[in-house]
Amino acid sequence: MMNGAKSIGPRRATLAVEVRGEIERMIVDGELAAGEKLNELALSNAMGVSRGTVREAIRSLADSGLIDLIANRGAFVHETTLDEVRNLYELRGAIFGMACAAAARRVGAGMEAKLVAALDRNLDQMRAVHAKMDTARYYALNIEFHDLLLQGAGNPKAKVIYDNLVKEMHLFRRKGLSVATNIAKSIEEHDRIVRAVANADAEAARLAALDHITGGFARYTTMIDVAPATAV
Repeated sequence: MMNGAKSIGPRRATLAVEVRGEIERMIVDGELAAGEKLNELALSNAMGVSRGTVREAIRSLADSGLIDLIANRGAFVHETTLDEVRNLYELRGAIFGMACAAAARRVGAGMEAKLVAALDRNLDQMRAVHAKMDTARYYALNIEFHDLLLQGAGNPKAKVIYDNLVKEMHLFRRKGLSVATNIAKSIEEHDRIVRAVANADAEAARLAALDHITGGFARYTTMIDVAPATAV
């Protein structure tokens, strides 16, 4: 350590990280809407922290894709353009297809003995909550479904990249879950992915995964003239 340098404890950094996480959660959960300005004072009062800590947390989100920092105006929740939506779906499709193919290979090699059973349980739960039109629970199960496959791929770096993409996509994906036909179609696509993984058919799993993501974008583009909604 350099002579005269002050020891900086982890508390402030940890607090800013916690505040960043809470702001991120509020955006992902829709509590802060696309286009909404982030009010430093309101956020600091709500969380019981200083405005400086909130400001630091907001600045750290600048490269996340979730917010836009506009000079002399402040920070705003990002409003995604159609071109950005298309790019995000294409990136997500490439990674998800690769992950499902890898998961299928690992199932065939006996490396993921519990994966198919976990996916089947998830599908059963999805069907049950769809029957009740519990969209909030379905959304959580949908995230779990994709997480299971990314974990089953055995590629942690791919999962980190995928998770970051999905965070940004939460800005517009959640809204479509009020549409029953979109949920039903999504479940059908999930089932095809699971069957391919269970059969250890890597290419079928990749194609089914890509079809699922491509289908999600197609449903989005057919609905945006009616309402700002999309399938998952």
